[in-house]
Amino acid sequence: MKRIFSSYPRIGGQYGRMHPFKFLIGGLLLATIVWLSSSATHTLMNIRQHNSLLEHRTYEVPWSLMQLQLEVGRFLDAVRLRHSDAVSQEDFMLRYDILWSRTPILLSDKFKRTLSDKPDLWLLIRQIHTRVRALEPHVQTLQPGNADYLFILTELSPYLEPLSRTVTATMHDNVRFYAEYDQTYRKLGAELYWQIIMLFFVLSILLLLLFRELRRYWLLQLQDPLTGLPNRFALQRYMIPMIEQKDPFSVMVLELKDFTEHHHRFGFKVADRLLQECCQRLQQILQANEFIAQPSQNGVVILSKGVVELAEVRAQMSRFRQALAEKTVINGHHFHMEAIMGVVLFPADADNLVDLLARGELALDLCKQQQLPYVFFDPSLLKEMSRRQQLAKDLPAALDSDALTLQLQPIVEWPNQHCIGLQVLMSWHHPTFGNISATELLRVTEQYQRSEQLTFWALQSICTQLVTWQRYSTMSLFVSLKIPAAIFRLGMEQSLLTILAQHEISPHSLVLEVNESVAMKDPRQAVRIMQGVRASGMRIILTEFGSGSSALGYLSQLPINWLQLDATFCSGIEYEGGPRSQLETLFSIADVLNYPVICTGVDHPTELVVLEELASTLLVQGDTISEPLLITEVETWLKKAVSSSSEE
Repeated sequence: MKRIFSSYPRIGGQYGRMHPFKFLIGGLLLATIVWLSSSATHTLMNIRQHNSLLEHRTYEVPWSLMQLQLEVGRFLDAVRLRHSDAVSQEDFMLRYDILWSRTPILLSDKFKRTLSDKPDLWLLIRQIHTRVRALEPHVQTLQPGNADYLFILTELSPYLEPLSRTVTATMHDNVRFYAEYDQTYRKLGAELYWQIIMLFFVLSILLLLLFRELRRYWLLQLQDPLTGLPNRFALQRYMIPMIEQKDPFSVMVLELKDFTEHHHRFGFKVADRLLQECCQRLQQILQANEFIAQPSQNGVVILSKGVVELAEVRAQMSRFRQALAEKTVINGHHFHMEAIMGVVLFPADADNLVDLLARGELALDLCKQQQLPYVFFDPSLLKEMSRRQQLAKDLPAALDSDALTLQLQPIVEWPNQHCIGLQVLMSWHHPTFGNISATELLRVTEQYQRSEQLTFWALQSICTQLVTWQRYSTMSLFVSLKIPAAIFRLGMEQSLLTILAQHEISPHSLVLEVNESVAMKDPRQAVRIMQGVRASGMRIILTEFGSGSSALGYLSQLPINWLQLDATFCSGIEYEGGPRSQLETLFSIADVLNYPVICTGVDHPTELVVLEELASTLLVQGDTISEPLLITEVETWLKKAVSSSSEE
């Protein structure tokens, strides 16, 4: 029973699901309330019916009959007294008038319905009424000692006995009616009393269960539905008193490394169970001064009261990492969980709840970017964030004023030395922060949703010169443009084609650079997007090939034209050993996939010599071929390259 009415969902259970037994109890209670309510309503209707009977019971009829009986007896006594001259004529007539006035009351329409149920009584009253009216001349002429008084006595005396019996029977009937009424009323009252008591009792039980369920659901609102851990609201309720009391504590934002990749590779069911296992292990090793919560979908937050020394925090992180390092098997998959953590201290790093959580997440983001196991928050991170925000704010004005610098690095077919393409590179000399590299510029634009604006600006700027450059190229010269993740979506080619059409440039002259990690986030979607690009006439380079972001099977399905190696793979290949062997392996994979390879980062002639040994025909890019060129330098470089190729 305790488990049935448990207020907290077990990990892995369905969030907020009510046990069927609770539905059964609730249904029975509701049915009981309906039944008791109906019974109480029926009892009230019976009470109302009895009250109606009581209201219809005429109290004046018995009273009027008693008055009539009394006045008949008094009048007969008055007749005798008048005969003996004991009363005056006026008093005698007054007594007659009183008797005369009693019968019209009983014969009025007011009592007609009541007396109609008793025809004998109705007939008796009418006879008395008739006799009293008929005696009026005799009454008026009655004198003391006159023998007419016997006539009057003879006419009215016979009615005294039946009138008395009728009055007695009416009184007995009333007594019996009131006795039965009181008994029935007491019975109905007792029934209504117990029905109301039972209704109140059952209603109290139902309200108790409802309030308990409301409390249960209120508690569920403070929990994560998947892991059962306290959520962001519960975390805030726990943190605010500590902040108000100025109790020092540390905030650790923890996530599993590559957790997003696990979602894509193994599916949400496996990833969710992995997260549940992580949370269970962390809960099992929590100490008394530690509190764990899950404010976001993928990460947890651990508060440690009184833990503010770096040595204590490092020992705590080591304990958590060891707890997660043990192998976990889920659906036949073996996992060795590795945590990444961002740490912020109160009150040293922040003095309010919002800043604590935001700075903890900022430290965690840096941890992800630099592939570190943990990062302690540092004020310099805020300066870097403020710097990026300012860059994002100033970028639209820089684009409008053409303040950004475009450079192009040739892609050359070696050993023919024919330039087949120009890779677009962008940099920015900011008036406050100085030179902003292409890598940082792309990172800022992606972070602050400026990628599309920057990409379209670069393409517009290049298209104005591309037709001129193509005149000096012996081959079909193209420009390659990096496509950020924010733009890589279905239908993106339409916007690019619009810009190309404005400058009357063939789609074949534009090559899009798609990062391997971007394409592998959703390979099926990436295939659909690339197919749309290829159908439009544009071509695709898959960049950073060899970084390990994709499987061979997925690469064979991508509709691409070239594979571009990461620049690091050409570093150190002039010596025998690992780098050269690794490069040979990548060339072999490219041959299997039947994709041409673009070698970037070829900055030394010795690296070029080794590449010539590995492949007869290469596409090369690097300082040994040409440093990045300004737009104004491209035409001159192309002329020189064409003339050099002709001489050879």
